[in-house]
Amino acid sequence: MAFDLDEGLIRSIQEIGQNYAIEQIVLFGSRARGDHMPASDIDLAVFLLPEFNNRGRMTSDFDDLNTLLKIDIVFINEHIDPNLLENIKREGIFLYERAKHKSQ
Repeated sequence: MAFDLDEGLIRSIQEIGQNYAIEQIVLFGSRARGDHMPASDIDLAVFLLPEFNNRGRMTSDFDDLNTLLKIDIVFINEHIDPNLLENIKREGIFLYERAKHKSQ
C-alpha cells in the first residue's frame, strides 16, 4: 500500500468505526499523500454522527491499536478550520465509511 499501513491495523481502525457512532474515518497528511517517512504519524479525520457520545472511550481504543506509530485524531464538526477540512477532502483516503441505508 502506498500509505504503508498494515492490513490488520486498517481492519482494527474499521472496527472502531463500526463500534461507535462514526460516519467516516479518513487518512490524511503525509501518509495519504505518499510522502511519509517510515516513522511518520498516522493522521485520521473522524467524522462523527450526531448521536456520538463516547469520545474518551473511542480515543482510548485508538491509543490501544497495535502500532508503534503515533496516531493523531482530528474530530470533524462544525467548528473545524475550513482550510483543514478542504485539505482532508482533497488528499484524504477513506479507511472507513458507514453504510448508508436507503429509505423506501
